[in-house]
Amino acid sequence: MLNDDKSSIVLLVQNAHNVFCYFNISPISIKEFQDRYGENEWRNSKPVLKVCMVSNGIASEVKMIYIDAFADNWYIHMDKDDMDLFVKIGRVLTDDTFVCLAVSNTVTTPRENQSSDSAVYYVDVSTDFLAPNSMLPKCDEKSNNPNVHKEPKPYPFAEGKKKLENIQI
Repeated sequence: MLNDDKSSIVLLVQNAHNVFCYFNISPISIKEFQDRYGENEWRNSKPVLKVCMVSNGIASEVKMIYIDAFADNWYIHMDKDDMDLFVKIGRVLTDDTFVCLAVSNTVTTPRENQSSDSAVYYVDVSTDFLAPNSMLPKCDEKSNNPNVHKEPKPYPFAEGKKKLENIQI
């Protein structure tokens, strides 16, 4: 890691149910932990990842994962899709107290199924249509007329309801 004097954890979304995290616990954090709780407590405590979900601005713990003491990354499998979540990395002491060492970024997992929103319209961006700000030339090669666009407009939803019968392809 670039900054070894600071503990950190980073989340990356893999798919709707899997999140990958990598982390670094700095020697300074370990020393501060040992000064506060004792060297024996560091050896006897267990490293964990606490997965938290954010819903309506309220964070709640979803699961706690015990990890290997020598790990620096982990795959997290979630039972639910379409979630905002973050992870805390820390240690569980012998009296079952959780001590947080670092908190990750917040990520959003995608949903695993198609949208049920039937009001969504898709724009045909095939070669039959010219995009408004495309890298294509802005003038007709034959007439040197700037911004000639003879094909039908690819934005039928701009006029209200989509009318497929009026668009000629």
